[in-house]
Amino acid sequence: MPYEQLHELTRGKKITMDDFRTFIDGLNVSEEVKKELRQITPMNYTGIAGLLVESK
Repeated sequence: MPYEQLHELTRGKKITMDDFRTFIDGLNVSEEVKKELRQITPMNYTGIAGLLVESK
């Protein structure tokens, strides 16, 4: 339940990139997935925005 874990981490708190890295390190996923997650930043994450634009 990663969404719930992330929600608990961020609820009502100011968090840092180090907090996110620690969170990612604690996930029960492969190192490959952790590596991908560590590369996501607020500056490069667009989610599904590209897909939404293309579908119009």
